[in-house]
Amino acid sequence: MTINDLQSFIMVYDFRHISNAAVALHLSQSELSKRMQALENELNVKLLDTHNKRRLKITPAGEVFYHHAQQLLRDYETMMHDLAPSRPTTMSHLTIGAIPVSGQYNLAKKIATFANSHPQVDLTLREAEGADIVQQLLAGDLQAAIVRNTQTMALQPTVFQKQPLLADELQVILPADHPLAKQPTITIQALADQKIATLPAGSGVYEPLQTLFNRQGLTPQIFFESTHIETLLGILDQNNVTLLFKQSALPFMNANFVMRSLATPFISQLEFIYPQRSGNQLLTDLIDFLMVRAPK
Repeated sequence: MTINDLQSFIMVYDFRHISNAAVALHLSQSELSKRMQALENELNVKLLDTHNKRRLKITPAGEVFYHHAQQLLRDYETMMHDLAPSRPTTMSHLTIGAIPVSGQYNLAKKIATFANSHPQVDLTLREAEGADIVQQLLAGDLQAAIVRNTQTMALQPTVFQKQPLLADELQVILPADHPLAKQPTITIQALADQKIATLPAGSGVYEPLQTLFNRQGLTPQIFFESTHIETLLGILDQNNVTLLFKQSALPFMNANFVMRSLATPFISQLEFIYPQRSGNQLLTDLIDFLMVRAPK
């Protein structure tokens, strides 16, 4: 059993689908199926119920294994983070990619302050959509990235270090006169009949939206996609909703709209990502400097 095997199971658990998880992991379906079978053989328990070819189920043993797999990954990432300062710092250029939330979370100001205190390093912050940031990181065009954990699930933990910075909660945003606005929290089932406007794939919102619906055996009725939050809000009426992370939506909120939590809250981590082998004191110092709590 390897660290990457644990991550593969977590992906299968989240997608509830071997083929979709294989695509996300850049593996063939047969290779991922063999990994799952090898895990079950090693543990001598059944983790997955694959009788339903369209949507697999997680066995009780699989639920137990999932939580242990998550903890093992967290422990592994903590270990690698703690080892990074032992490597020599040779960076003279540091280009960091970030999704467009640096202002909401006060990250841009912190990075600028850190850069001023390290004049020997040419530090650049480059904002783009999450999918583009991940591709640039994979291509080696970035030395580090700040993205949501929903956008980095497929990055192998033995290749990339993922250090959580702060958490944010996915919220349902809807007009104040919407019928669902009277409810203190909203279930995924209640959203099944709603048309949904959303940020596009790669945004870090589209992916958990699909996952939350898939876990209930449902498909979201996405009728509109835009990269602009103000455009998403402008199209809403009494039959439409959107889902956004709280701190991303707050600057655009007014009396015409309300936020509601999901009945089962969905929390996303904003993560600092860098290649494992290049981890050093400079990067860990920057991570420590960026560690902030989400604004209230």
